[in-house]
Amino acid sequence: MFITDLETKVIKLDFKVIDMHAHFFPDALAKRAVDNLGDYYGLEMHCDGTYRDLTSRAKKANITKLVIHSTALKASQVETINDNTASHTTKDIAGFGTLHQDYEGDFEKEIKRIKTLGLKGIKLHPDFQHFNIDDVKMYPVYDIIRAEGLPILFHTGDANSPCSAPHRLAKVLDDFPGLIAIAAHLGGHDQWEEASQYLYGRDVYIDTSSCHRSLTHEQIRDAIRSHDIDRIMFGTDYPIENYEYCLENFFRLGLNDDESEKILYSNANRLIFNNE
Repeated sequence: MFITDLETKVIKLDFKVIDMHAHFFPDALAKRAVDNLGDYYGLEMHCDGTYRDLTSRAKKANITKLVIHSTALKASQVETINDNTASHTTKDIAGFGTLHQDYEGDFEKEIKRIKTLGLKGIKLHPDFQHFNIDDVKMYPVYDIIRAEGLPILFHTGDANSPCSAPHRLAKVLDDFPGLIAIAAHLGGHDQWEEASQYLYGRDVYIDTSSCHRSLTHEQIRDAIRSHDIDRIMFGTDYPIENYEYCLENFFRLGLNDDESEKILYSNANRLIFNNE
């Protein structure tokens, strides 16, 4: 099911895999960005954060498709980042656009442009962008995103900041029925109990990125089985995690083949790549 060749670092899988949560940075900025992530989360980083490194590692791991993200930390970066992300997409590499709460342009125009660029959704990181998920200032933006039928991926749960707490996303789900929301990091990152209380069983997707360092395999398996199996997707959070680590831990969860196939491939393929 999962074999790693220690000489070549090639991973052999019986399943197709979509990594629906991977980041990359321009070459000139990658080292600083990766160092900042390591400092923020208190982690030793082993990936360099460039598009070249990401795609090389994905190829060696036999990853079938990728979904790539970049976050605008300044309002002035929105359009440039969206253009750059779109320029790195292919038929098997989908991209999500970015927005910023202080963007001075026309939100509706940029969201429509995100679609025109071929990007498949929007990623927001409330903690790094310094806004609360349920800030009413963002409600008109969510309304446009919902109307355009785009998925929106939220970084969710953070010990360093209250901005992305799961209860805040639950409030947005209440106020925007039909919004295609994805709660990253199993819906909670460092706030697992709150995620279980407010998000599991709701009309929201969750991804599995960055959860293995904080939870046991049993806790992750129980969380997965507390939610709709058709709304869970595999993610690594590259460059924070690498493929060997994430896949090895995923296959230690003890899920059955049907659960594994849906999480690893078919759920994201249906939602993001629009394929059954």
